Amino acid sequence: MIRNLTKRTVLSYRTFQAVSFGDRLRGLIGRPFGRFGFDAMVFLSCSSIHTCFMTFPIDVIFLGPENTVLKTCPGCRPWRPAIWCAGAVGVIELPDGALSHTGTEVGDRLDLNAETVSPEERTKLSTHPQGEHGAVFPAKENSTV
Repeated sequence: MIRNLTKRTVLSYRTFQAVSFGDRLRGLIGRPFGRFGFDAMVFLSCSSIHTCFMTFPIDVIFLGPENTVLKTCPGCRPWRPAIWCAGAVGVIELPDGALSHTGTEVGDRLDLNAETVSPEERTKLSTHPQGEHGAVFPAKENSTV
């Protein structure tokens, strides 16, 4: 689970961390959100990504030390050869629209190790149960997250 500590919103309930060489190379190619059981992909020790061979747009967050948002790239289209941020130590790929829905912006602090929420609580937090690619977006106005 990924929480935006600054905005008190949830960016992801089911996060996939790309650790192996194969997972890092493949990323979201052929794995749209929701269908494979996750709604965000995290790449640690990473400062650049590509969207080659992808078929849908994504939102991208570049993280600095202490999980501070250094740069956001909403609506990154498929087939971009390089998207990068100097000084980034990690990247999060999210469904298109997640940044605007959660209000996440440069300077926000994220918690990548937030505890999970029960399915009942998830339903209470979510105003849009299924995004375009099966992702769950939390309610903006919830201040108990």
